[in-house]
Amino acid sequence: MAISPPNIEIFSQKEMVILKPQGIWEAKTAREAESYCDHLLERSFPHTLVFDLSALKEFDTSGIWLIQRTIHDFKEKGHTVEVKHASEAFATLASRLETYKPSKEKLQKQPSYLGKRVVELGRITVDLLILTRDLIVFLGQVMTGLVFALRHPHRLRFTSIVAHMERFGVNALPIIAVMSVALGLVLAYQGEEQLRRFGAEIYTINLVSISMLREVGILITSILVAGRTGSSITAQIGIMKINQEVDALNTLGLSPMEVLVIPRFLALVLVMPLLAFVSDIAGLVGGGIMVFFSLDVTPQLYIHRLGEAVTLGGFWVGILKAPLFGGIIAIVSCFEGFRVEGTAESVGVCTTRSVVEGIFLVTLADALLSVFFSKVGI
Repeated sequence: MAISPPNIEIFSQKEMVILKPQGIWEAKTAREAESYCDHLLERSFPHTLVFDLSALKEFDTSGIWLIQRTIHDFKEKGHTVEVKHASEAFATLASRLETYKPSKEKLQKQPSYLGKRVVELGRITVDLLILTRDLIVFLGQVMTGLVFALRHPHRLRFTSIVAHMERFGVNALPIIAVMSVALGLVLAYQGEEQLRRFGAEIYTINLVSISMLREVGILITSILVAGRTGSSITAQIGIMKINQEVDALNTLGLSPMEVLVIPRFLALVLVMPLLAFVSDIAGLVGGGIMVFFSLDVTPQLYIHRLGEAVTLGGFWVGILKAPLFGGIIAIVSCFEGFRVEGTAESVGVCTTRSVVEGIFLVTLADALLSVFFSKVGI
């Protein structure tokens, strides 16, 4: 036997409308009944409504719940609703459901504060995992392009590499030298203040020299390069992508990896040791100035103490980190540049991310390398 679908007949009487549910209002027809009720609520009716249940013969708690929810929603909209000719079975089941006020607003319960934070944490974690995956894929593409370029040297754009080396390295020397001198002054001053308590202020020279050569010099250089050069690379590539210059390269049969990424990557890898060396020397000069005035140490004695404190291994620890940190900054900056999506706001967002990600990854790599070199006795 065919199932009689649920429906509601509508009779208009002056300023009142009679709604007469018919058919089967049970769990097996609940989907159709709910859709019908939702459509009914979207219609415009007079202020007074009457639900005539005389024709309602086949129902269960699901059907009653839907009718009660519809009645409640009409009341929420400001209608006056009256129920007539309800059977004894309907009234009995309806009384059991009166403790629950059927409302769509209650069905859409808002998550708690803790729930929102958990959802937000999950979303951030997923975004971070996707970002990590994309960055690893981009790293693989850069390494593949680099190997191909080194195997075919004629594909390298030496003019572009030299131009980037000048812009990334030579033009950055003044700011790196000034910052390193200032940092050397601060290290010497703070170290001398602390060591004076133990009568060992002469070891300020050891503190400044070892700190600058092994850690501080290359770290401050990488941070400045990430902020100065990394942001520039991201903005340049981002603007090129907005202006469809990257698409133009593809149309011309040129690889954006060879034209845009490899020259910048090689330029940074090659100039970072030079910048680190300048930073080390400038930091030692700054420390020497402070020691000269605070400890009355002659330049000859300062240089002699440097020779005793600094080892060749300690010097090369800082220098060998430089190409790696330069490569990290170049890859992150180019990666974020290619993620720009057509608006000026996107350029700003990606530029900020490239600086933050570059500094974070450089600091993380420096921490891991410091532990490694300490374990191997260098």
